[in-house]
Amino acid sequence: MGNYHFEQALLQMKRLVEPHSVAIVGASGKIHKVGGAITRNALEGGYSGKIYLVNPNAKRIFGKKVYPNLEDIPNDVDVVEIVVSAPLVPMIMEQAVRKRVKGAIIISSGFAEVGRDGLQNQVVRIAEKGGIRIIGPNCFGLINTELGLDLSFTFSKPLKGSIAFISQSGALCCGTLDWALQNEVGFSKFINLGNKCDLDETDALVYLKEDRQTKVIAIYLEGITDGRKLFEAINFVSKKKPVIVLKAGVTEPGARAALSHTGSIAGHVEVVQGVLKQAGAILVEDVEELFDSIQVFSQPRSSGRNVAIISNAGGLAVLTADWCHKLGLSVPKLPSQTIKELQSFLPSIASPFNPIDMTGDADYERYKRVLKIVSETKAVDIIISIFVAQGLVTSDGPAKAIVELNNLSNKPLLAYMMGGNSVINGIRILHYGGVPVYSSAKRVSRAATKLVI
Repeated sequence: MGNYHFEQALLQMKRLVEPHSVAIVGASGKIHKVGGAITRNALEGGYSGKIYLVNPNAKRIFGKKVYPNLEDIPNDVDVVEIVVSAPLVPMIMEQAVRKRVKGAIIISSGFAEVGRDGLQNQVVRIAEKGGIRIIGPNCFGLINTELGLDLSFTFSKPLKGSIAFISQSGALCCGTLDWALQNEVGFSKFINLGNKCDLDETDALVYLKEDRQTKVIAIYLEGITDGRKLFEAINFVSKKKPVIVLKAGVTEPGARAALSHTGSIAGHVEVVQGVLKQAGAILVEDVEELFDSIQVFSQPRSSGRNVAIISNAGGLAVLTADWCHKLGLSVPKLPSQTIKELQSFLPSIASPFNPIDMTGDADYERYKRVLKIVSETKAVDIIISIFVAQGLVTSDGPAKAIVELNNLSNKPLLAYMMGGNSVINGIRILHYGGVPVYSSAKRVSRAATKLVI
């Protein structure tokens, strides 16, 4: 791909994701329609750039002036967002060429994903003639939380954060947004690529590598346009930031579905996964694991595999130790000095060994002391702290102790809370404190493996 191509991709994506002005063609005041939802989001997101609305059948939308034609806008336009029926898109693209627009986001569906390759190719040819780069078609749009720029049709408003999400699926973007809000997880960028008729995940990756707001990149892939280009991009980017990849279409039925969904050729699963892993990608198998992995990268990476497990319930500590071992982590014996320190204050029925069972009445003070002692031993690289609702202690105290250690220690710290309503407050405290929290031994152990370098 080369440095020149990386620089080109960076510049072209930057124009689209950080524009000074946007025109929405197909703007609407009907918020339950795609055009209306996009218009509302763009106007209410806090974006300080210029937003122009285009619709030949309206004079004003949400109190803002509407232009009948893209070319009637008196000022320069950086990006045009197109929300009209597919057969009209070539005409709008011709207008964009004459207007000297440099970027287009095509929301409209009805192209290669339904067999209309000819129409999609026509749009690409027009764009190439005018030097316009395209995201889409058949996409959800994009969101840049740093700029307050929301060019999507979702009803969910993302929190600001350091995670970027690149996806071929618009619905998965919407679902991820909803999950993120429930779990207080913030995002920097959402980029939905749709059919990828022009710009693809490699271009987005190169841009996000240099994006100061983004610390972690997650990708949902159906098909791969250029395997070598993707390998080079992931290899280039993963040296600086974690790149988490969920590859769909790994079975014959899944590959058929990918073809009909975004017009993508899925590729041979073993070859694709091998190449992605070799490039430095962190592979996940499903959406649950994707979400778990996104959360865990709030923690520092680890060069070691030694895990200390701290719990108020022996059974779950044992299950977690089993999962750690199955997944390639180590649960080592603690140094004798560390064991003596723990024995000096733990109840006689507690187990000071690894896993450490503090017994069911372990409160804030006990969690705090044990966590501090364990974090200071060089025999431990990663800490998993477990709380099970048993009616003896509320989840608030242990959660606060975990957050306090997280703020003081350089070691990765993950939490596992088991229960229903009794652990809701504890989970909320952990979320706000930046500690990833999981609901099973398998999930917390699997997430811990992602941190090992």
